[in-house]
Amino acid sequence: MKEAEIMDETTPDRPVRLSLNGIGKSFTAKGRQVDAVRDLDLNVYDGEYVVILGPSGCGKSTLVRCIAGLESPTSGTISVAGKTICDAGRGVNTSIHKRDIGMVFQNYALWPHMSVEKNVAYPLKRRRVAKEDRASRVREVLEALECAHLAKRLPAELSGGQQQRIALARALVYQPGLLLLDEPLSNLDALLRVSLRSELLRLHRSLRYTGLHITHDQEEALEMGDRVVLMREGRIEQIGPPEEVYGRPVSPYAANFLGVRNRVKVSHRSGKLEHEQGIVEGSGALTAKLRESSDQLELFVRARDTHVYRGTPDFTRSLGELTVQGTIAQIVLGDGGRRQYVVDIGGRLWYAQHADSDGLSAGEEVHVSIPATRALLYQGENLVSQ
Repeated sequence: MKEAEIMDETTPDRPVRLSLNGIGKSFTAKGRQVDAVRDLDLNVYDGEYVVILGPSGCGKSTLVRCIAGLESPTSGTISVAGKTICDAGRGVNTSIHKRDIGMVFQNYALWPHMSVEKNVAYPLKRRRVAKEDRASRVREVLEALECAHLAKRLPAELSGGQQQRIALARALVYQPGLLLLDEPLSNLDALLRVSLRSELLRLHRSLRYTGLHITHDQEEALEMGDRVVLMREGRIEQIGPPEEVYGRPVSPYAANFLGVRNRVKVSHRSGKLEHEQGIVEGSGALTAKLRESSDQLELFVRARDTHVYRGTPDFTRSLGELTVQGTIAQIVLGDGGRRQYVVDIGGRLWYAQHADSDGLSAGEEVHVSIPATRALLYQGENLVSQ
């Protein structure tokens, strides 16, 4: 984990609900050992909604399965509300139904032959809750999720969004100390995913449960999480509030996964950055911490911060901005039908969402400007300046 996000692990004014210390999980696959999770530490605080983000194979689902008791860690300890539920070194491994943890699965895992109310009541029945109390608790949670009118229906009679709500109701009905959500929106179409993000946020603010949400969707993570945990090859790459993780990715891996598309290799010469085909004007502030011989440098910029214009930049315009020369390779329609300008800069294609003229065309030489405060300069795996 990088220094920048270790500082984020300061203790807020609320107790720790989930504590992971030195968690590791190894498998043997095709005769070789695979370390799915490696020496991972994380605290989740009471009432917090933490989103674990990462690509397939980064270890996020394996981690959640270890917390739920569906997998056994090969090292480390897991505690919920101060109670150790797993200690690989001492052979402690509390059974699933005694962990005070609810889980919403990717495919919802509703019993197809049971009505909604019976699906929701099932965890209470397993815990031998009295029948009268079961009915009352089921009614309360269905009303909270605005699903009381669905009580008598079977899962096959529900839409994807309704099934997602019922799976959440079943996980919340026995008021677990921690709720795990394993890619709960991934099976829904794009428009429904967006609307249900807001619904999940509303429910969290209303019910104040502690949630650990797994996703590969960076927009989902940034919109929903009180904190975002970005994973890489079984370890935490970065952790922090969404605005910090989005605005200051700590490594090229983090920048790339969080959607920073524009990048170019640069070198440091005489206080300026240079790429293969020209100088990055205005880059003096970014190079203040660099030695003259610095190597392995890459400049990253978001498309939303990139502006294309004709002509040579004057001093007033370039003040506080980085400027580079390039050639328009293509003009395409981006999100929302807005034009995006694809510019060849040093052999790399950059995307720009802004231009000073609608008359630009492919093959035209242009200048590209970026606010210096929005540029990300990395040396190897480390963020040098922003």
